[in-house]
Amino acid sequence: MRGLYVFAHDDQYGKAPARQLLDRITVKGPGHATARSFNDYQVDVHEAGLPEDVTLTTLIG
Repeated sequence: MRGLYVFAHDDQYGKAPARQLLDRITVKGPGHATARSFNDYQVDVHEAGLPEDVTLTTLIG
């Protein structure tokens, strides 16, 4: 495992759709080159502008 990200809402019904939150974590490969290791990938986590009452915690990454 290379990354574990947890989105928490302040109530049991959630404050944002899962797709909207999952789109905040993007993984880009090396383009046309062949990936030789995990370091060849770029992982971006977009924490700015999260919906109100939603928090993002990085447990691994």
